[in-house]
Amino acid sequence: MIISVTSLKGGVGKSTLSQNLAVCFAHMGYKVAIVDADVNDSSERWSGLRDMDDNPPIMVASIDSPQALRNNVKLLQRDYEVIIIDGTPALSKLVSTIMLLGDIVLVPIKPSILDIWATERFQERYEDAVATKGEDIPGYFILNEYDSRMKFNIEAKEAMSDLGFETLKTTIKTRLAYKEVIQDGKGVYESSNKTAKQEMTNLANEVISLIA
Repeated sequence: MIISVTSLKGGVGKSTLSQNLAVCFAHMGYKVAIVDADVNDSSERWSGLRDMDDNPPIMVASIDSPQALRNNVKLLQRDYEVIIIDGTPALSKLVSTIMLLGDIVLVPIKPSILDIWATERFQERYEDAVATKGEDIPGYFILNEYDSRMKFNIEAKEAMSDLGFETLKTTIKTRLAYKEVIQDGKGVYESSNKTAKQEMTNLANEVISLIA
C-alpha cells in the first residue's frame, strides 16, 4: 500500500499527516516506511528523535529525485506493507512521480481561499499523471486545521466540492497535540489526547477502506 501525501502549497501539513499516519499504521501492526521527498527533510529529522526501542519502528528514507524514488519504492515494497511518501511543495517532475507511484493520493488542504487557489495548478499536474499512467489514480482532499464552528471553514468545505477531487470524511482539527508530539518523534496515537488519537485512527481506517 503506497500512500502519496502531496500538494503544491507549503505549510498545509504534509509531513505532520505523513508522520501521524505512519505511527497509526505501525500501531495497527503494519511494517511502515516513510519516503521523505520534501527538501526540508522534516520526516527524516523527526525520525531522528524517535525512540525505536519503546515505540514501533518506522523506517524513514530521504529521496529527492524521480528515478531514485521509483527505484527505492520498488525495493521498499519487498519489506514494508505501508509506504508513505511525504511529498514536496513544488511544481516539478518529482511531484508527478509521487502521484504515479501512489495507490492513493492525499492532498492536505486548509480551509482558506489561498489553498483553494493553489489546487488549480495541482489538478493540472494530477491530470497529466493520470494520462501518463493510463489509469485512474484515486485522489482525495483532506481538510487540515478544520473548525466547523467557523463560517468560512464551512463555506470553504462547500467550495471544495467544485474542485474535481472528493474530500475525505475524516477532517483534522486544529490541536496542540499535533505540534507537541513532533519534538519526541511521536504521533498523536502515542499521546494522551484521546480525541486526536481517534481522529488519526479514523483517517487510517478510511484510507484502508478506499484502497481496498
